[in-house]
Amino acid sequence: MSENKKLSRHECRELIFKLLFAKEFDRDADPGTYYTDYTENAEEPSADYVKEVFLGVCASLPALDCEIEAASDNWKLARMSTATRSVLRMAVYEMTQADVPAKAAINEALELIKLYDEDSAPKFVNGILNKIARERGLIES
Repeated sequence: MSENKKLSRHECRELIFKLLFAKEFDRDADPGTYYTDYTENAEEPSADYVKEVFLGVCASLPALDCEIEAASDNWKLARMSTATRSVLRMAVYEMTQADVPAKAAINEALELIKLYDEDSAPKFVNGILNKIARERGLIES
């Protein structure tokens, strides 16, 4: 697949979500090898941003998960759906490490979770992401 094809940020995020979701079922796989294997067999093209964020999330997983659990009031990650975990990890990474404006990361996360999870998931995801963004001073309280 073409590594430099111009995808929209939304398309990039959807591909990152798919990678993170699938990786949940193969947690021991090396993220770099996993990315290469996935993109070589995928029907959709990839982009540099996809690789950067996917590998960044994988490298930051313990810190991201800790921050998500701290903001999720009595919800352990294991209780969350795979789609919710994947979207939350990507959005928190984008807001905190990829210089994506918090509101943009939150809005994109909500669009994805509406497509890929239960009807109650967007409210849950929105609450956690807004709490993290407020606590970090990325959006006003």
